[in-house]
Amino acid sequence: MAGSAKTGEVAALIAEVALSGVFLYAGSLKALDPASFALSIDNYRLLPYPVAAAMAVYLPWLELVCGLGVLWPKTSRGALALLLGLCLVFSGAIASAWIRGLDISCGCFGADEAGRFSLVLSLARSVSLAVVCGWLFWRENQSLGQR
Repeated sequence: MAGSAKTGEVAALIAEVALSGVFLYAGSLKALDPASFALSIDNYRLLPYPVAAAMAVYLPWLELVCGLGVLWPKTSRGALALLLGLCLVFSGAIASAWIRGLDISCGCFGADEAGRFSLVLSLARSVSLAVVCGWLFWRENQSLGQR
């Protein structure tokens, strides 16, 4: 049982570092070019452009702060909860665009991503990130109950 617990701890650490890296990378690309990100958000046709523009400025910094927060024990639960929520919203937006037949790129990794991933692959990635966030959040809550 001790070996199994150690394996789970190592897997969680790897997942935390990888998750942090993904959101630090994605957030930094979008923070460097908020105008392109605003257009990506607007392409989903879910929000008025002024709201999309405001989100394009705010969301990358939220991703950056949460990406760092995952690695700091005092903020990891909050960061994971926010990232889980973001991933679920992103998944819903991507699914909506796919269902409506929009021919757009997800915009998740800034302008660099244009044309590299279909919406289906972007949706799979977003759902996978949500699962990782949920698993790590669950582990954090379990460890709080054992203290």
